[in-house]
Amino acid sequence: MIKLRAVSNKDCRLIWKWANDPDVRAESFSSETIPFNDHVKWFESKIGNPDCFLYIAEEPSQVPIGQVRFELEGHDATISISLDRKFRHKGFGSMLIALASQNIFAVSKASVIHAYIKAGNFASASAFKKAGFIFQENRVIKGQRATHLILTKKAH
Repeated sequence: MIKLRAVSNKDCRLIWKWANDPDVRAESFSSETIPFNDHVKWFESKIGNPDCFLYIAEEPSQVPIGQVRFELEGHDATISISLDRKFRHKGFGSMLIALASQNIFAVSKASVIHAYIKAGNFASASAFKKAGFIFQENRVIKGQRATHLILTKKAH
């Protein structure tokens, strides 16, 4: 079973490492490598933002397996997730999405969670659907095709 903990400053480099994984960059809407100094500025802006909820998922032995972030705007939350490459394709993605979604509904005013998945990222789409997200529409984000899925609080 996995658990969530709030991100702390000591997680900055780990999240940067995960963000720059070639597979993560390939599935991102901005695929360029992220310079560490840029990441530090971004990280500091997120960790100090009351509308950003950033968590590390860990195994029972406290080994970090991935991160999940929610950006809130009113009652809407947008989710972003990435897993350490050692933990991909083992069912952790859907577990993390479901656990983090329950958590954000409990600790925030969010009533809808939005997920935007780059076209062709079938593993992520499958993980979100397994966690209860439903298809809304196809969209274009940053010039790229994407699938928009949602999870509503009342349905969870």
